[in-house]
Amino acid sequence: MTTATTKFAQGTLRNVCDPQDWEDAVEYFGDSIAHLISANETWDWRVQNLQLWNREVSGYFGARTVLDIIRGMTVNGDWTMRWATYEDRVEYSLSHHDAPTGSVSSLYPVSEAEREEQIGYYV
Repeated sequence: MTTATTKFAQGTLRNVCDPQDWEDAVEYFGDSIAHLISANETWDWRVQNLQLWNREVSGYFGARTVLDIIRGMTVNGDWTMRWATYEDRVEYSLSHHDAPTGSVSSLYPVSEAEREEQIGYYV
């Protein structure tokens, strides 16, 4: 699998901020991932290398809205997410209280084939 290297957009989301700033940031993020949403055959998403405090996790989640995608990419609690979109993914880093985790997580749309093979179900 070849990974695309051309950056489409980048930005920052903070879940603790002024409500208007949050709405603007979510709208910009949504516009920046619209190509991934429209290309997603399944409404399933794969997160890789999400660094938590005591471990690194990867996994799948289902989401149909931008807010649900953000929820699947992040953790419960206060956070700042610095992100960049590419042709095939979003790369992002979460930090808590301005302490970066030091990792780069990735979000990918899940294809029908991957869904059947990796997740183990077909709808």
